[in-house]
Amino acid sequence: MSLTSLPASPPGLEPTPNATFELLAGGKAAFARILARIAEARQTILVRAFEWRDDDTGRSIAGALLAAAERGVKVTIWKDRIGGYYEHLEATKQSFFHKKINLHARLQLWCLMTFYNRWGSLAQSPNELASALLAHPNVSFVSEKRFDHAKLYVFDDQTVILGGMGIGDDFRDVNVDFMVEIAGGDAALRLTARYEGRAMFDPRRSFDYLLHSFRGHARNGESLSAQRLELIAGVRDRLTIGMAYLGDPEPTDALVAAVKRGVQVTLLTAARANVGADINLLTCAQILQRTGSPANLRVIFHPRMVHAKVLVGDGEWVDLGSTNFTRLSHGGYEEVDVFCRDRMFARRVEQAIAEEARAGTPATLPLDYRLWRLAFELGVSAFQGRKKAL
Repeated sequence: MSLTSLPASPPGLEPTPNATFELLAGGKAAFARILARIAEARQTILVRAFEWRDDDTGRSIAGALLAAAERGVKVTIWKDRIGGYYEHLEATKQSFFHKKINLHARLQLWCLMTFYNRWGSLAQSPNELASALLAHPNVSFVSEKRFDHAKLYVFDDQTVILGGMGIGDDFRDVNVDFMVEIAGGDAALRLTARYEGRAMFDPRRSFDYLLHSFRGHARNGESLSAQRLELIAGVRDRLTIGMAYLGDPEPTDALVAAVKRGVQVTLLTAARANVGADINLLTCAQILQRTGSPANLRVIFHPRMVHAKVLVGDGEWVDLGSTNFTRLSHGGYEEVDVFCRDRMFARRVEQAIAEEARAGTPATLPLDYRLWRLAFELGVSAFQGRKKAL
């Protein structure tokens, strides 16, 4: 079904004119705002987290949530279990919540450590703050969920913050990444309707949510990938992208097609990603080779990790959230992005990507990837995506 032929949204869910979108560029700005919203919350806070590290950032978020619970706020935390592997592997190598590592998890972690030549930690230190948060009567904690890649906060069913940042010092202090705060316009109400499959994605709205939800998908059969591909196919002039992870052939084909029809395409990604680096490099090489590396294509390699997942089309619309250009994101993981037709916001996002691109280097062929690493990276992705279980 074409995006333009989708049915109108249910009555009562149309956004009001006072919906606002504020770009939170970089982890310091994002986490300062998240902490401020936690401190201001009076009724409810919802957090959906893929990665939550036991470090200064992880403890500051947890401490603020515990203080909110103490003053009577109902706090709900959805914590994905797959993200625990990366908490044990990277940065402090300490997970905030996943302290017990069973044999199955150990085997997967050993495999990842061997491949990435990066020794993680099978010994997890206890955390009294985590225990206090989990034990509080106003805190509901769900950790059995798998494949929930969302990075999402909802405050008092009014204000939504989402984007690409996990909870940790590397997300706050190191990575190139973005979050967005959406206030007004029934933002939280619309998000709930989308997650539950009661409302279809409607690109005619001033904003909506592109997402893959197991519950919603079972109800309405939507395809986040197909919706994204149609948005890219509709770009006429320029497409500006900041993307952490690549590799899904369909968006690769869509980018090649955009370049060939004359669209100015800018792709900002890491010179070497923390995971899946060789898949990224192969994909960039394919785009450069298949298009002939024309003047209307710029692939920029940033020296720091680009963890963003954002597209800006023709300076008119923005797709910003947790969804990478990977098969896992486009069908295996639960993901959530905001789709917004606010031109001022689109301009701010384009400017933020351009500012980061100035620190990067244009990619030129040949690119340095290894075929044996490619095979292993593809195998890891296939293994993680073998089940789409809740």
